[in-house]
Amino acid sequence: MTLTYTISYMLRTASTLASVLAVAAAAGATPIPNDPFAAPVPAFVGAPATPRPTPAPAVPQHPFMAPNGRSNIHDDAYQTDTYVGGGPLGRDPEVLSTQQNAECASLTFDSAGRIVTICVGLEGPRLAMFDPVTLDLLAVLPLPPRSAGGGGVFSDFSGGGYFYLDDQDRAVIPTNSHQIWVVGETTTALGPAFELVRVYDLATVVEPTEGIISCLPDWSGLLWFVTVNALVGTVDPDSGAVQTMRLAGEAIGNSFAVDETGGVFIVSDHALYRFAAGAMREPVVTWREEYDRGARLKPGQTNFGSGTTPTLMGTRWVAITDNADPQMHVVTAPPPSPASRASTCTRTGTAACAGPAPSGCRRPSPRCRSPTASCTPTRRIRGRGAPTPGT
Repeated sequence: MTLTYTISYMLRTASTLASVLAVAAAAGATPIPNDPFAAPVPAFVGAPATPRPTPAPAVPQHPFMAPNGRSNIHDDAYQTDTYVGGGPLGRDPEVLSTQQNAECASLTFDSAGRIVTICVGLEGPRLAMFDPVTLDLLAVLPLPPRSAGGGGVFSDFSGGGYFYLDDQDRAVIPTNSHQIWVVGETTTALGPAFELVRVYDLATVVEPTEGIISCLPDWSGLLWFVTVNALVGTVDPDSGAVQTMRLAGEAIGNSFAVDETGGVFIVSDHALYRFAAGAMREPVVTWREEYDRGARLKPGQTNFGSGTTPTLMGTRWVAITDNADPQMHVVTAPPPSPASRASTCTRTGTAACAGPAPSGCRRPSPRCRSPTASCTPTRRIRGRGAPTPGT
């Protein structure tokens, strides 16, 4: 396999826009090798399936993100992880793979249907484009490497583990250089390529040892970001002006959700928050709900506390997992009515359960691994889209 890079850099200053061009001559996919010592396994187990679509509320399309299902690791602005496309049915199955020696977890699709992803390996992260049919590598752009002393490559998602594709096929990426890169697509004589079109420098507000976990736009296009040490910030996409606030004594390990009311839903290792932009486009807490954060980092967890990106469910609920002992729960809050009491609907296991919901709780998804459920009143709050007095 031959891979050719053409890379040119111009450092961004107040008057100079950074430009990075990365081109990969089309490289055929190298399949992930099988274990030569493994016992043989059947090529196919079971029988072809019949599709059984599950109805679900439509998720509004974010005006500044790629179409739902194609924009980020959790599918859409609500972070629902629900998809309208079909999956494999077991009819004449074919397995294709491409060995990258890296974790390519965040998959997006541009308007041409090509896969755009960030692959994080020991040599550093890289933005890559693949053919969706052959998995051939079409373009690649190395991203800033993690500095010495940074978090674990496969347990700390900062510096590119999360990114999103915007409505112009541009990848918006928090980097290990304490910047947010906006990388567009272009075409050269060698084929598709990536081009760095904008850099937002956050080095003056982000601590030298903390990474930027994620960035997403709110419904107005204002760019939000969070760091591992719970710095929450906004970036004006036109001027580059940055506003921040820090959640003292807390940490953030996952991405966040946004909705059409201007809400930005962030979970730390202590509490679930709703933020909104203030008069100066600064981050403002509109409500805060603590959850059972537990007392330990459980096996398989990458960070303490919730460990989940908040998921918005219709217009009523925002859901996370807690870190309770001996078993974690799916926790949803809050209700929409100013006159109603808040209810934390707790369902054991990793998925909500089918069946009648307790009074005051939204009926959950039919996928179920536990029949138990409870609904416990908590403090009075105003709902997902409105502030709590005194916060």
